[in-house]
Formats: sequence, structure tokens, C-alpha cells
Amino acid sequence: MTPSTIKGKQRATKVLAGCLSLLALLVLWGAAARSYHPLILPSPGETWRALRGLWADGALQANLAITLRRTMAGYGLALAAGFCLALLSRSHAFVQALLRPLLAVVQIIPPVVWTVLAVIWFGIATGRAPLFLIFMVTLPLSFSQIASGLESIDGRLVEMARVYRCGWLRMITELYLPALLPHLAATVSVGFSFAWKAAVFAEFMGSTSGVGFVLSTANSNLETEQVFAWALVLVAVMLVCEYGLLIPLRRKAARWSS
Repeated sequence: MTPSTIKGKQRATKVLAGCLSLLALLVLWGAAARSYHPLILPSPGETWRALRGLWADGALQANLAITLRRTMAGYGLALAAGFCLALLSRSHAFVQALLRPLLAVVQIIPPVVWTVLAVIWFGIATGRAPLFLIFMVTLPLSFSQIASGLESIDGRLVEMARVYRCGWLRMITELYLPALLPHLAATVSVGFSFAWKAAVFAEFMGSTSGVGFVLSTANSNLETEQVFAWALVLVAVMLVCEYGLLIPLRRKAARWSS
């Protein structure tokens, strides 16, 4: 039996096990729903009908697009800022000593505090509150992961590049990025999950659009089947991103850097 065949069987076994676990969860959910009022625990069928209704009236697509756009924008800014700050901290010991405690404080502060401050500073209707929360939640993680990757780069290569007067752009593209790719892939994989959750939380607390907002509205109106429907959407998005984008990204980065 060839190694590729063995890997294929292992992958098929994992997929089958995952499908069986989801099926078991669905059966348990349906059995439990028969013992409770739909206001407390809607059945899978009621949740599916609510999900179809959200799709039919366009609420699902519109609000999901808004939350995804905010997630990518806020996390993109955090990644760019984390990369720049990590480069500065590597180049200047004083900057490193200054940034690390500040970002540690930012990381310690609970997201709900940042959300309240964002609503006070930016208001609810502007859409800036979710972006602010995503940025503040994911910036410390981005900085620490990228800084760790920079520390793994051989300092002699950096000195050699400086001796030959390589420009910053060339150093970043030919020296830093190849060494940082595995760390960046890991950062994106973990950070996107944090960013997605932060976006939904911020919209739930202080926004007039997005998945978090409609989830809050459904909760206020006691539309439990819609709450479950949106929960399934949130889970589905993360599963698609994880298995369709992030895991392949980590594998390609590992192969490219090896």
C-alpha cells in the first residue's frame, strides 16, 4: 500500500468520523427539542425553516457580507500594524521595551470594555465600533506572533543584507517574508477566529447592521429559531474558512518554507 493511499484512507476516516459526530449531534438535538417548547429549544426542522426564510428575504446574505467585510478590514489593519510594530521593535530595543507592556495591557483589557468605549467614541450607526474592537483584540496577537517569527531570523543574514545595502523593500520581500510565512499562516489561522468573534460581539452590543445586530434583534423579539439559525451560520462560516482556506494556507506555507 502506497503512502498516498494510506493518507487517503486516513483522510476519508477523519471525514467519516466528523460526519458521524455531526449526525449524532443532530439526532440528540431533535430528541431534546421534543421535550421543550420551541421558544426554549427549537427543533432542527424549525431552525432550517428559519434559515430558509432568512435566505429568501436576503437578510442572511446582506448581513453576512457586512460582517465578513468588517472582519477582513479590521483584521487586515491589525496585521499590517502588527507587522510594522514588530519590525520596529526588532530594529530598536527601546521601541520593543516600550511596545510589549503597552500591548500586554491592551490584551488584558476585556473586549466588552473596548466595545463600550467604541460605542461612546464612534457611536452605533457608523460601523466603526466593530472595526475598532477587531483591531484592538487582534493587534497584540498579530504583533507577538510576527515578532516571534522575526526573532527566528538569523541576524547574520540581516547584517549581510545591510552590508550590501539592500533596500527595505527587498529585505522585506526576500528575507523577512519567506522566514515569516509559517508564522503569518499560524497568525492568520488563529487571529481570524478572534476577529470573527469580535466582529459579531461588537455588532451585538453596538451596531445597526451585521450578523451580531440581527442576532441581537432576534433575541430581543424572542425568535429563538432565528437565533439558532444565525448560530448555524456562524459555525458554518468558521468551518468553511478553517478547512477551506486556513488549513490549506498553513500547509502551503510549511511546504514553501521547508
